[in-house]
Amino acid sequence: MADSNEDVDVVDADGLEEEVTALIGALRTAEEPDDELRRRAESVVGELQDLLAAADGGHAPIDTRTGGTITPLSPTPERIDLVDVAHALSNLSRFTGQGKYFYSVARHSVHVSREVEARGGDRSAQQWGLLHDASEAYLSDVPAPVKRSLPGYTRAERRLQTAVRDAVGLELTANAERLVDTVDADVGRYELAVHFPNEIREKPALKYVPDDIDPATDAKTLFLERARSLGIEID
Repeated sequence: MADSNEDVDVVDADGLEEEVTALIGALRTAEEPDDELRRRAESVVGELQDLLAAADGGHAPIDTRTGGTITPLSPTPERIDLVDVAHALSNLSRFTGQGKYFYSVARHSVHVSREVEARGGDRSAQQWGLLHDASEAYLSDVPAPVKRSLPGYTRAERRLQTAVRDAVGLELTANAERLVDTVDADVGRYELAVHFPNEIREKPALKYVPDDIDPATDAKTLFLERARSLGIEID
C-alpha cells in the first residue's frame, strides 16, 4: 500500500483493489472493527480519495480568515495559522448546534486545557489540550458517533493534527496524549449533561468547571490568550 504522505500519482491501483477486497472480507467477519481494521479502512479510503483527486487535478485548497489558503486533505505545517484556528473554532458549535445554547469548540478546547493543567498535566499536555480539536478549524466538526463510520474523515483529521503539532513544534509523550484523551472525554460527558438535561447522564467530577472560564470574554480571545500563556507560537 502507498504511504498516506506520498503523492497521489504513486498510488498502486492494483494493490489498492486487492486491499479493498481483503478489507471488505475482514469487516464482514469481524464482530466489531478493532483499531487495526479502522486504520486499514482509513488507509484504503484515503488512497481512494487521492486517486479521485488525481483524476480531478489534485486536492483543492480552502481560503482562511487571515488571507491564506490550506489544503485540508494534503496539509503542510507552514499553512497552519493560530489566528485561523482560533477564529474558526470560536464560530464552530459543539454537538452540531443541537445543544441548548451555542457553545463553541474554542471554549471547549480552553476548558480541556485548563482541566489538563488542574490534573497535573505538563506544559505539552496543556498545549495539546488546547489544540486537540484544531483540525476542525479546517474540516469542521463531525459528531463522534458519525465520525466512527467515516474513515476518510478520520484519516484527514489525523494528518491535519500531525501538521498542527509540527507547526507548533509540539512533542507529546504517550502519557500526555492519554491524559488529554481522558480529559476530553470527561469534559465532553460534562457538556452533554449540561446541554441535554433530559437524558439521564451523570456529570463526571471535574477540577476546573466551565463556570471558571470568563463568560464575558469571547471564545476567540480566550483561545488566543490561553495559547500565549502556554507559549504556543506559529512562525
